[in-house]
Amino acid sequence: MDLRHLNYFLVLAEELHFGRAAERLHISQPPLSRMIQLIENDLGVLLFERTKRSVILTPAGQDFLQDAKQMILQMQTVKKRLAIYGQGETGTLRIGYVGAVMHSNLPALLAEFTKSHPHINLQFEELPNHKLVHELNNGTLDAAFVRTWLHPEKLEEKLILSEKFVAVLPITHSLSAKKKISVQELANEQFITFTRECGPTIFDSFLVLCSNAGFTPQISHHASQLNSVLRLVESGFGISLLPENVENGYALQLKFIPLENTEETVPLIMLNRKENPNPALLHLQNHLVKYSSNEKEISEKSVI
Repeated sequence: MDLRHLNYFLVLAEELHFGRAAERLHISQPPLSRMIQLIENDLGVLLFERTKRSVILTPAGQDFLQDAKQMILQMQTVKKRLAIYGQGETGTLRIGYVGAVMHSNLPALLAEFTKSHPHINLQFEELPNHKLVHELNNGTLDAAFVRTWLHPEKLEEKLILSEKFVAVLPITHSLSAKKKISVQELANEQFITFTRECGPTIFDSFLVLCSNAGFTPQISHHASQLNSVLRLVESGFGISLLPENVENGYALQLKFIPLENTEETVPLIMLNRKENPNPALLHLQNHLVKYSSNEKEISEKSVI
């Protein structure tokens, strides 16, 4: 028995007249009579008492009427819910990330997204770059955020934002009182950096900054975690060049000083499968692309 059968029964139960019910259903009387007989045969009970002058519900028919109304209501509710899901307004997005992206505007952007799409649940998992690519390819993740261009096959990469580098110095450093600093002033410093394996784009951009300033950096320590880099700098083992937003969330004895006349930036990149069936993903992409476009417009105006 499907919804069409239930609808035929409900209309006849309301009209208690085959002619009027058939007219409402835009069919002739014989098909309606056959349909009601099929329903009764399926249920094994008479639902209507028929005479030449009247049609009335039997006790079984009256009982079934309440069930039929409830089933119709439930199915309408399900259809509405699934329609919303099909539009991507509800559901779950499984998001992976490398730890470094948490020191950017991404958490705030995702928080704004959940406010504007309260029925989309975000689930997070922190993984290294190669595992994020693997989980995206096998469908375990819907999207991933990284700090380096990976150019994986079968995945899309989209630049969400770019951050400038800042010099990170111990608060006791001789240059820590400056408002801005040039990379050339750091030529004789010992540097603490991420390993290239952890952040190829950050590491390569760091080398380009130093090369453009006319020197090859002296790297005293490589670290795999941002916290390790910052604590080593704080303890006086060297300095670092890092994305500007790493300052947020830390209360260390450090100074974060903007660099003068530099073009190198650190990207925040969103990865996802090219053929992802999750409709909620499009809403997240549009949300982040809108932010990216606004940031680009603001940046262009500031240059003018």
